[in-house]
Amino acid sequence: YVREGMARAEHMKAKGGEWTYENLALFLHQPKGYIAGTKMAFAGIKDPTEIANVIAYLRTLADAPAPMPK
Repeated sequence: YVREGMARAEHMKAKGGEWTYENLALFLHQPKGYIAGTKMAFAGIKDPTEIANVIAYLRTLADAPAPMPK
């Protein structure tokens, strides 16, 4: 997702793949560690419960959310 007027960095495009719950959790925990070269100022979320809450919230925004992992 890229908002209008927001440049999408090449390293984000090059990462490819799917945003699984696991990948999203890794990115939320440490964006610069998950996608080297990202220019995000966001340092990440350290608390696993907070990460789970963010993912649960994002899931409510999807038209057809993927099943939660078991």
